[in-house]
Amino acid sequence: MKDCRGYNEAIQLYLDGELRGSGLIELRAHLERCLDCCQMLEAEEELACLLKRANPLYTAPDSLRERVEQIVGEAITETPLDMPPKQGR
Repeated sequence: MKDCRGYNEAIQLYLDGELRGSGLIELRAHLERCLDCCQMLEAEEELACLLKRANPLYTAPDSLRERVEQIVGEAITETPLDMPPKQGR
């Protein structure tokens, strides 16, 4: 797979719907001429489909979900927009 450095990351971004603009154009052009990367893309797509179809073993109770949403909401409202984040956490 010579000349394929960086395309693994581009494939992951593509699968996540995060690859845009020239990066997307470049990946598509590369895939037209690279069988190895096409096979990698197909394998990653199959894995993503399997993972989407799989059900989680455990689901979080509604009370936990509500508490997490409350904590996140408090953290967002307590952080001033003009202050940099604290270092060392």
